[in-house]
Amino acid sequence: MTTAQILERPERFDRVDRVKQVAGEPVLPGDDKFWILGDPLVVLIDGTERIEVPVGFTTDGASVPDWAQTITGWGPWDPPQRWAGIVHDWLYSTKGVSKAHADAVLRALLLAEHAGSFKAEIMFLAVVVGGGHAYKADQARGPRIYV
Repeated sequence: MTTAQILERPERFDRVDRVKQVAGEPVLPGDDKFWILGDPLVVLIDGTERIEVPVGFTTDGASVPDWAQTITGWGPWDPPQRWAGIVHDWLYSTKGVSKAHADAVLRALLLAEHAGSFKAEIMFLAVVVGGGHAYKADQARGPRIYV
């Protein structure tokens, strides 16, 4: 089974609409649904694979079905899934990363964040079963990086 460890957590992390307001840029419809990393998020997978989600990466959080959120009690930005969901979104949008690997990393990060094995498995099964469309769309689009 895949193992994970968060090495660096972003100190700065905010909604895109707020960042644009401060920067004096026009806020677009839907900007309030995306969050942006102000610092990198760095994880270590299986003790050897270093993944760095860069500054500027934007994400809509853990996009999981309502049934899974009901069982876990977690919203899209709630710990323990916040950082796991961001890394998962990054991996889905990174060319050459398989869906199976991204999904396994999600589960490993949930476990590393003390999600509990039952809830981590629920979230893992939700992305395995329901994440195919998002994976294909994210692979085609690539990562959303705001600079």
